Amino acid sequence: MVAGTDNYCAFIIGAFNFLYPILGSSTFYLYFILNSRKMNNYVIILAGGIGSRFWPLSRESEPKQFLNICSKKPMLEETVRRIGSLVKKDNIYIATNKIYHKKIKNYLKKLNIHPRNILFEPEARNTLAPLGVLSKNIYNKDKEAVVLVFPCDHYIKDKNRFLSILDKAICVAKRGYIVTLGITPTRPETAYGYIKVKSKLKIINSKAYVVDRFIEKPTFIKAKKLIKDKKFYWNAGIFIFRADTMLQELKKFAPDDYEVINKIKDAESLNRLWPRITSTSIDYAVMEKTNKMVLVPTDFGWIDLGSWQAIEEIIRKDKNGNIFKGNFIDIGSRDTLVWSDNRLVATLGLNNTVIVNTKDALLVCSKDRVQDVKKIVWKLKQKNL
Repeated sequence: MVAGTDNYCAFIIGAFNFLYPILGSSTFYLYFILNSRKMNNYVIILAGGIGSRFWPLSRESEPKQFLNICSKKPMLEETVRRIGSLVKKDNIYIATNKIYHKKIKNYLKKLNIHPRNILFEPEARNTLAPLGVLSKNIYNKDKEAVVLVFPCDHYIKDKNRFLSILDKAICVAKRGYIVTLGITPTRPETAYGYIKVKSKLKIINSKAYVVDRFIEKPTFIKAKKLIKDKKFYWNAGIFIFRADTMLQELKKFAPDDYEVINKIKDAESLNRLWPRITSTSIDYAVMEKTNKMVLVPTDFGWIDLGSWQAIEEIIRKDKNGNIFKGNFIDIGSRDTLVWSDNRLVATLGLNNTVIVNTKDALLVCSKDRVQDVKKIVWKLKQKNL
Protein backbone atom coordinates (compact mmCIF):
# COMPACT_ATOMS: atom_id res chain seq x y z
CA MET A 1 0.00 0.00 0.00
CA VAL A 2 1.16 3.55 -0.76
CA ALA A 3 2.35 5.28 2.40
CA GLY A 4 0.07 8.26 1.81
CA THR A 5 -2.98 5.99 1.98
CA ASP A 6 -2.05 5.07 5.58
CA ASN A 7 -1.81 8.78 6.43
CA TYR A 8 -5.23 9.36 4.90
CA CYS A 9 -6.74 6.50 6.94
CA ALA A 10 -5.14 7.87 10.11
CA PHE A 11 -6.65 11.27 9.39
CA ILE A 12 -10.13 9.81 8.88
CA ILE A 13 -9.92 7.82 12.13
CA GLY A 14 -8.81 10.95 14.01
CA ALA A 15 -11.65 12.97 12.50
CA PHE A 16 -14.13 10.31 13.51
CA ASN A 17 -12.92 10.27 17.13
CA PHE A 18 -13.09 14.07 17.33
CA LEU A 19 -16.43 14.74 15.63
CA TYR A 20 -18.52 11.76 16.71
CA PRO A 21 -19.26 13.07 20.27
CA ILE A 22 -20.08 16.52 18.87
CA LEU A 23 -22.37 15.69 15.95
CA GLY A 24 -23.95 12.45 17.10
CA SER A 25 -24.08 9.13 15.28
CA SER A 26 -26.56 9.72 12.42
CA THR A 27 -25.47 13.28 11.62
CA PHE A 28 -21.82 12.39 11.74
CA TYR A 29 -22.29 9.29 9.61
CA LEU A 30 -23.84 11.40 6.86
CA TYR A 31 -21.07 14.00 7.21
CA PHE A 32 -18.42 11.29 7.18
CA ILE A 33 -19.72 9.53 4.07
CA LEU A 34 -20.30 12.69 2.04
CA ASN A 35 -16.99 14.35 2.82
CA SER A 36 -14.29 11.77 3.61
CA ARG A 37 -14.76 9.98 0.29
CA LYS A 38 -14.32 13.27 -1.61
CA MET A 39 -11.34 14.66 0.25
CA ASN A 40 -8.51 13.54 -2.04
CA ASN A 41 -10.56 12.91 -5.18
CA TYR A 42 -10.01 15.14 -8.22
CA VAL A 43 -11.61 15.03 -11.65
CA ILE A 44 -10.26 16.05 -15.05
CA ILE A 45 -12.89 16.42 -17.76
CA LEU A 46 -11.60 16.41 -21.32
CA ALA A 47 -13.73 18.86 -23.33
CA GLY A 48 -11.54 20.17 -26.11
CA GLY A 49 -12.65 18.21 -29.17
CA ILE A 50 -14.79 19.49 -32.04
CA GLY A 51 -16.95 16.36 -32.42
CA SER A 52 -16.33 16.07 -36.16
CA ARG A 53 -18.25 12.78 -36.51
CA PHE A 54 -21.37 14.57 -35.21
CA TRP A 55 -21.30 17.10 -38.07
CA PRO A 56 -23.31 19.08 -39.07
CA LEU A 57 -24.89 19.43 -35.61
CA SER A 58 -21.47 19.65 -33.94
CA ARG A 59 -19.18 22.37 -35.32
CA GLU A 60 -15.85 23.82 -34.30
CA SER A 61 -17.71 26.95 -33.20
CA GLU A 62 -20.35 24.95 -31.30
CA PRO A 63 -19.02 21.44 -30.55
CA LYS A 64 -21.10 18.62 -29.13
CA GLN A 65 -19.96 19.11 -25.50
CA PHE A 66 -22.02 22.32 -25.46
CA LEU A 67 -25.10 20.77 -27.08
CA ASN A 68 -28.21 19.08 -25.65
CA ILE A 69 -28.11 15.95 -27.79
CA CYS A 70 -29.50 13.19 -25.60
CA SER A 71 -30.76 15.08 -22.56
CA LYS A 72 -32.06 18.48 -21.48
CA LYS A 73 -28.55 19.53 -20.46
CA PRO A 74 -25.33 19.92 -22.50
CA MET A 75 -22.90 16.99 -22.37
CA LEU A 76 -20.37 18.95 -20.33
CA GLU A 77 -22.91 19.83 -17.67
CA GLU A 78 -24.18 16.24 -17.56
CA THR A 79 -20.62 15.01 -16.97
CA VAL A 80 -20.03 17.45 -14.10
CA ARG A 81 -23.32 16.62 -12.39
CA ARG A 82 -22.82 12.88 -12.82
CA ILE A 83 -19.65 12.81 -10.70
CA GLY A 84 -20.79 15.38 -8.12
CA SER A 85 -21.06 12.91 -5.24
CA LEU A 86 -17.47 11.71 -5.73
CA VAL A 87 -15.64 15.02 -5.69
CA LYS A 88 -15.83 18.54 -4.32
CA LYS A 89 -16.54 21.27 -6.86
CA ASP A 90 -13.17 22.85 -6.01
CA ASN A 91 -11.53 19.62 -7.22
CA ILE A 92 -13.10 19.52 -10.69
CA TYR A 93 -10.81 20.54 -13.56
CA ILE A 94 -11.73 21.00 -17.22
CA ALA A 95 -9.35 20.86 -20.17
CA THR A 96 -10.58 22.59 -23.31
CA ASN A 97 -9.34 24.59 -26.26
CA LYS A 98 -8.77 28.32 -25.79
CA ILE A 99 -11.26 29.07 -28.59
CA TYR A 100 -14.02 27.99 -26.16
CA HIS A 101 -12.96 30.50 -23.50
CA LYS A 102 -16.24 32.44 -23.56
CA LYS A 103 -18.46 29.37 -23.75
CA ILE A 104 -16.77 27.68 -20.79
CA LYS A 105 -16.98 30.83 -18.68
CA ASN A 106 -20.75 30.86 -19.22
CA TYR A 107 -20.89 27.46 -17.51
CA LEU A 108 -18.61 28.25 -14.59
CA LYS A 109 -21.08 30.14 -12.43
CA LYS A 110 -23.86 27.68 -13.20
CA LEU A 111 -21.68 24.69 -12.28
CA ASN A 112 -19.86 26.49 -9.43
CA ILE A 113 -16.40 25.70 -10.82
CA HIS A 114 -13.59 28.18 -10.20
CA PRO A 115 -11.99 29.74 -13.32
CA ARG A 116 -8.53 28.71 -12.10
CA ASN A 117 -9.58 25.06 -12.63
CA ILE A 118 -9.93 25.49 -16.39
CA LEU A 119 -6.98 24.64 -18.61
CA PHE A 120 -7.32 26.55 -21.86
CA GLU A 121 -5.12 24.64 -24.29
CA PRO A 122 -3.26 26.97 -26.68
CA GLU A 123 -3.77 24.36 -29.42
CA ALA A 124 -5.04 20.78 -29.66
CA ARG A 125 -2.28 18.31 -28.79
CA ASN A 126 -4.21 15.15 -27.91
CA THR A 127 -4.45 13.94 -24.27
CA LEU A 128 -0.86 13.64 -23.00
CA ALA A 129 -0.40 17.41 -22.71
CA PRO A 130 -3.57 18.35 -20.76
CA LEU A 131 -3.41 15.31 -18.48
CA GLY A 132 0.27 15.86 -17.77
CA VAL A 133 -0.13 19.56 -16.96
CA LEU A 134 -3.25 19.12 -14.82
CA SER A 135 -1.86 16.08 -12.97
CA LYS A 136 1.16 18.20 -12.01
CA ASN A 137 -1.06 21.08 -10.89
CA ILE A 138 -3.22 18.77 -8.81
CA TYR A 139 -0.19 17.07 -7.24
CA ASN A 140 1.21 20.46 -6.25
CA LYS A 141 -2.07 21.14 -4.46
CA ASP A 142 -2.51 17.70 -2.86
CA LYS A 143 0.26 15.10 -2.58
CA GLU A 144 -2.35 12.38 -1.85
CA ALA A 145 -4.58 13.23 -4.82
CA VAL A 146 -6.45 10.54 -6.75
CA VAL A 147 -7.36 11.74 -10.24
CA LEU A 148 -10.35 10.53 -12.26
CA VAL A 149 -10.30 11.31 -16.00
CA PHE A 150 -13.49 11.48 -18.05
CA PRO A 151 -14.15 12.44 -21.66
CA CYS A 152 -17.22 14.68 -21.68
CA ASP A 153 -19.07 12.82 -24.46
CA HIS A 154 -20.19 9.69 -22.61
CA TYR A 155 -23.75 8.63 -21.87
CA ILE A 156 -24.24 6.56 -18.71
CA LYS A 157 -27.52 4.68 -18.22
CA ASP A 158 -27.08 3.47 -14.62
CA LYS A 159 -25.51 6.35 -12.71
CA ASN A 160 -25.61 4.63 -9.30
CA ARG A 161 -23.79 1.60 -10.65
CA PHE A 162 -21.32 3.92 -12.36
CA LEU A 163 -20.48 5.64 -9.05
CA SER A 164 -20.23 2.32 -7.23
CA ILE A 165 -17.68 0.99 -9.73
CA LEU A 166 -15.70 4.23 -9.52
CA ASP A 167 -15.53 3.84 -5.73
CA LYS A 168 -13.90 0.42 -6.22
CA ALA A 169 -11.55 1.79 -8.86
CA ILE A 170 -10.46 4.60 -6.53
CA CYS A 171 -9.55 2.06 -3.85
CA VAL A 172 -7.37 0.19 -6.35
CA ALA A 173 -5.77 3.42 -7.61
CA LYS A 174 -4.80 4.36 -4.05
CA ARG A 175 -2.55 1.29 -4.06
CA GLY A 176 -0.44 2.87 -6.81
CA TYR A 177 -2.14 1.32 -9.85
CA ILE A 178 -3.43 3.12 -12.93
CA VAL A 179 -7.00 1.92 -13.40
CA THR A 180 -9.10 1.96 -16.55
CA LEU A 181 -12.72 0.92 -16.92
CA GLY A 182 -13.33 -1.80 -19.50
CA ILE A 183 -16.59 -2.17 -21.43
CA THR A 184 -17.72 -5.67 -22.38
CA PRO A 185 -18.10 -5.61 -26.20
CA THR A 186 -21.60 -6.16 -27.56
CA ARG A 187 -20.70 -6.01 -31.27
CA PRO A 188 -17.62 -5.99 -33.52
CA GLU A 189 -16.95 -2.25 -33.18
CA THR A 190 -14.21 -0.62 -35.27
CA ALA A 191 -14.51 2.86 -33.73
CA TYR A 192 -13.07 1.86 -30.33
CA GLY A 193 -9.71 0.62 -29.16
CA TYR A 194 -9.62 -2.67 -27.25
CA ILE A 195 -7.80 -3.80 -24.11
CA LYS A 196 -6.77 -7.37 -23.36
CA VAL A 197 -6.45 -8.49 -19.74
CA LYS A 198 -4.60 -11.41 -18.21
CA SER A 199 -4.52 -12.47 -14.55
CA LYS A 200 -6.85 -11.16 -11.85
CA LEU A 201 -5.29 -8.54 -9.57
CA LYS A 202 -4.48 -10.03 -6.16
CA ILE A 203 -6.39 -7.49 -4.09
CA ILE A 204 -9.44 -8.73 -2.17
CA ASN A 205 -12.75 -7.59 -3.70
CA SER A 206 -11.00 -5.39 -6.27
CA LYS A 207 -12.54 -7.20 -9.28
CA ALA A 208 -9.66 -5.80 -11.31
CA TYR A 209 -7.45 -7.48 -13.89
CA VAL A 210 -3.86 -6.86 -14.92
CA VAL A 211 -3.75 -5.37 -18.41
CA ASP A 212 -1.92 -7.41 -21.01
CA ARG A 213 -1.98 -4.99 -23.94
CA PHE A 214 -3.84 -2.25 -25.80
CA ILE A 215 -5.13 -2.82 -29.33
CA GLU A 216 -5.66 0.04 -31.77
CA LYS A 217 -9.03 0.44 -33.50
CA PRO A 218 -9.31 -2.84 -35.45
CA THR A 219 -10.72 -3.75 -38.82
CA PHE A 220 -14.20 -5.28 -38.82
CA ILE A 221 -12.79 -8.76 -39.43
CA LYS A 222 -10.36 -8.44 -36.51
CA ALA A 223 -13.06 -6.98 -34.26
CA LYS A 224 -15.25 -10.04 -34.91
CA LYS A 225 -12.40 -12.23 -33.62
CA LEU A 226 -11.68 -10.04 -30.59
CA ILE A 227 -15.23 -10.08 -29.20
CA LYS A 228 -15.21 -13.89 -29.12
CA ASP A 229 -12.46 -13.77 -26.48
CA LYS A 230 -13.75 -12.71 -23.04
CA LYS A 231 -10.35 -11.24 -22.19
CA PHE A 232 -10.97 -8.29 -24.52
CA TYR A 233 -12.79 -5.11 -23.51
CA TRP A 234 -13.56 -1.80 -25.19
CA ASN A 235 -11.31 1.05 -24.08
CA ALA A 236 -13.65 3.68 -22.59
CA GLY A 237 -10.92 6.27 -22.09
CA ILE A 238 -11.78 6.59 -18.38
CA PHE A 239 -8.74 6.49 -16.08
CA ILE A 240 -8.21 6.63 -12.31
CA PHE A 241 -4.77 7.11 -10.75
CA ARG A 242 -2.82 8.83 -8.02
CA ALA A 243 -1.34 12.06 -9.35
CA ASP A 244 2.13 11.07 -8.11
CA THR A 245 1.86 7.68 -9.85
CA MET A 246 1.05 9.32 -13.18
CA LEU A 247 3.92 11.80 -12.84
CA GLN A 248 6.34 8.97 -12.01
CA GLU A 249 5.26 7.05 -15.12
CA LEU A 250 5.45 10.17 -17.27
CA LYS A 251 9.00 10.76 -16.07
CA LYS A 252 9.85 7.14 -16.86
CA PHE A 253 8.24 6.79 -20.31
CA ALA A 254 8.09 10.37 -21.60
CA PRO A 255 11.02 12.11 -19.87
CA ASP A 256 11.32 14.97 -22.38
CA ASP A 257 7.64 15.82 -22.04
CA TYR A 258 7.87 15.49 -18.27
CA GLU A 259 10.66 18.07 -18.19
CA VAL A 260 8.65 20.51 -20.32
CA ILE A 261 5.53 20.04 -18.18
CA ASN A 262 7.53 20.71 -15.02
CA LYS A 263 8.61 24.09 -16.42
CA ILE A 264 5.05 25.29 -16.95
CA LYS A 265 4.22 27.64 -14.07
CA ASP A 266 1.75 30.19 -15.45
CA ALA A 267 -0.18 31.29 -18.53
CA GLU A 268 2.91 32.77 -20.19
CA SER A 269 5.00 29.61 -19.83
CA LEU A 270 2.00 27.48 -20.85
CA ASN A 271 1.66 29.34 -24.16
CA ARG A 272 5.41 29.28 -24.74
CA LEU A 273 6.10 25.65 -23.83
CA TRP A 274 2.87 23.94 -24.89
CA PRO A 275 4.03 23.34 -28.51
CA ARG A 276 7.08 21.47 -27.14
CA ILE A 277 4.91 18.74 -25.57
CA THR A 278 4.53 15.76 -27.88
CA SER A 279 1.14 15.69 -29.59
CA THR A 280 0.10 12.16 -28.63
CA SER A 281 -2.39 10.33 -26.45
CA ILE A 282 -1.80 9.41 -22.83
CA ASP A 283 -2.63 5.86 -23.88
CA TYR A 284 0.35 5.69 -26.22
CA ALA A 285 2.74 7.68 -24.04
CA VAL A 286 2.10 5.88 -20.73
CA MET A 287 -0.79 3.41 -20.53
CA GLU A 288 0.52 1.01 -23.18
CA LYS A 289 3.98 0.91 -21.56
CA THR A 290 3.47 0.92 -17.80
CA ASN A 291 3.31 -2.27 -15.71
CA LYS A 292 0.89 -0.58 -13.29
CA MET A 293 -2.10 -0.73 -15.63
CA VAL A 294 -5.19 -2.62 -14.42
CA LEU A 295 -8.76 -2.85 -15.72
CA VAL A 296 -12.06 -2.96 -13.85
CA PRO A 297 -14.89 -4.46 -15.97
CA THR A 298 -18.05 -2.37 -16.01
CA ASP A 299 -21.77 -2.94 -16.46
CA PHE A 300 -23.37 0.48 -16.02
CA GLY A 301 -24.64 1.02 -19.57
CA TRP A 302 -21.83 3.00 -21.22
CA ILE A 303 -22.33 4.68 -24.59
CA ASP A 304 -19.69 6.75 -26.36
CA LEU A 305 -21.43 9.64 -28.13
CA GLY A 306 -18.79 9.66 -30.81
CA SER A 307 -20.96 9.44 -33.92
CA TRP A 308 -24.56 9.39 -35.11
CA GLN A 309 -24.60 5.62 -34.65
CA ALA A 310 -24.63 6.12 -30.86
CA ILE A 311 -28.06 7.78 -31.01
CA GLU A 312 -29.58 4.39 -31.84
CA GLU A 313 -28.48 3.06 -28.45
CA ILE A 314 -30.24 5.83 -26.54
CA ILE A 315 -33.40 6.89 -28.38
CA ARG A 316 -36.19 4.35 -28.85
CA LYS A 317 -36.86 3.23 -32.43
CA ASP A 318 -40.26 2.83 -34.05
CA LYS A 319 -41.56 -0.54 -35.24
CA ASN A 320 -39.56 -0.22 -38.48
CA GLY A 321 -36.27 0.55 -36.72
CA ASN A 322 -36.44 4.30 -37.48
CA ILE A 323 -35.60 7.28 -35.29
CA PHE A 324 -37.15 10.63 -36.18
CA LYS A 325 -36.44 13.87 -34.34
CA GLY A 326 -37.86 17.22 -35.41
CA ASN A 327 -40.12 18.12 -38.33
CA PHE A 328 -40.60 15.13 -40.65
CA ILE A 329 -42.91 13.04 -42.80
CA ASP A 330 -42.03 9.45 -43.67
CA ILE A 331 -43.51 6.73 -45.85
CA GLY A 332 -42.08 3.23 -45.78
CA SER A 333 -38.53 3.84 -44.54
CA ARG A 334 -36.61 1.32 -42.43
CA ASP A 335 -33.59 1.54 -40.13
CA THR A 336 -33.28 5.25 -40.85
CA LEU A 337 -32.30 8.18 -38.60
CA VAL A 338 -33.66 11.65 -39.34
CA TRP A 339 -32.58 14.59 -37.16
CA SER A 340 -33.98 17.96 -38.22
CA ASP A 341 -33.56 21.27 -36.40
CA ASN A 342 -36.22 23.20 -38.27
CA ARG A 343 -37.06 22.50 -41.90
CA LEU A 344 -39.43 19.71 -42.89
CA VAL A 345 -37.69 16.50 -43.99
CA ALA A 346 -39.76 14.11 -46.11
CA THR A 347 -38.44 10.57 -46.56
CA LEU A 348 -39.79 7.84 -48.84
CA GLY A 349 -38.67 4.22 -48.82
CA LEU A 350 -35.22 4.83 -47.38
CA ASN A 351 -33.17 2.07 -45.81
CA ASN A 352 -30.15 2.18 -43.47
CA THR A 353 -29.72 5.94 -43.92
CA VAL A 354 -28.79 8.91 -41.74
CA ILE A 355 -30.15 12.40 -42.47
CA VAL A 356 -29.16 15.38 -40.33
CA ASN A 357 -30.67 18.71 -41.28
CA THR A 358 -29.50 22.01 -39.73
CA LYS A 359 -30.13 25.63 -40.71
CA ASP A 360 -27.08 25.78 -42.99
CA ALA A 361 -26.06 22.20 -43.82
CA LEU A 362 -27.55 18.83 -44.72
CA LEU A 363 -25.92 15.42 -44.20
CA VAL A 364 -27.20 12.34 -46.03
CA CYS A 365 -25.18 9.15 -45.64
CA SER A 366 -25.37 5.41 -45.30
CA LYS A 367 -25.27 4.15 -41.71
CA ASP A 368 -22.31 2.04 -42.73
CA ARG A 369 -20.30 5.24 -43.29
CA VAL A 370 -21.15 7.31 -40.19
CA GLN A 371 -17.59 6.97 -38.85
CA ASP A 372 -16.38 8.68 -42.02
CA VAL A 373 -18.39 11.87 -41.46
CA LYS A 374 -15.21 13.43 -40.07
CA LYS A 375 -13.75 13.15 -43.60
CA ILE A 376 -16.39 15.62 -44.76
CA VAL A 377 -15.23 18.03 -42.03
CA TRP A 378 -11.62 17.67 -43.22
CA LYS A 379 -12.69 18.36 -46.80
CA LEU A 380 -14.68 21.43 -45.73
CA LYS A 381 -11.58 22.76 -43.95
CA GLN A 382 -9.49 22.23 -47.06
CA LYS A 383 -12.02 24.28 -49.02
CA ASN A 384 -12.26 26.91 -46.24
CA LEU A 385 -15.98 26.28 -45.91
